[in-house]
Amino acid sequence: MPTWLTALLSFAGALVTLFIGLIGWRIQLIGKRRTELAEEALLVFANAVDAMKWIRAPMSFAGERRALRKELGEPEDKEMPGEAYKNVQRRLDKSNERFAELRRLQLLCKYHFGEAAHDAFEKLYHARNQVSAAAYMGATTSGDESSPTPENMQLRQKWHGVIWGGPEHSDLIADAVSAAQRDLEAILTPHLRADAALLPIAGGWRASMARATALFRRGDQSKPNAAKD
Repeated sequence: MPTWLTALLSFAGALVTLFIGLIGWRIQLIGKRRTELAEEALLVFANAVDAMKWIRAPMSFAGERRALRKELGEPEDKEMPGEAYKNVQRRLDKSNERFAELRRLQLLCKYHFGEAAHDAFEKLYHARNQVSAAAYMGATTSGDESSPTPENMQLRQKWHGVIWGGPEHSDLIADAVSAAQRDLEAILTPHLRADAALLPIAGGWRASMARATALFRRGDQSKPNAAKD
């Protein structure tokens, strides 16, 4: 084989090896990024779900009630009208940071995993907004709570169902939140194993480099023979 042809083949092999290496590196990098994003999104989403459970918890601690009254400038030993709703508002305010963090992850998940991942976040936000609206209405609606009108009782029953669950253990908000979490887990959990899925690609990359190295060696060994001819 002429020397120039051997050199050309060696150069072509080097280019192919470099190309394969760059493609493999890029695929691994993207896969790792998606794995990390999926893990972070699932953890933060789970924390937000826990926050929703705390926001909607029907019981409140004495210290929590006293802190609420103090913040609103009311006597700490006397219950306020609509206090249970105002306490829910206070909890919502304290959880704002968790949900603000979700917005960033929601956009990233949309770009990496599609609209279905984005919609799972929206379901959680919608549930939270429903609780927030019910708490606001309950906290700001005037009326004598000791002897409310039938209309007022009906409204409060509706708000109560949104925040703390309806009769006979029906809880549409909790069901919606759980469904949103299941949807996101179904989309993102497979990406937690993305690194393992990329191992065959990495193995193929290494095999290609080994073959290219062998080609170089054969080319180098043929050069003395070509010179003798």
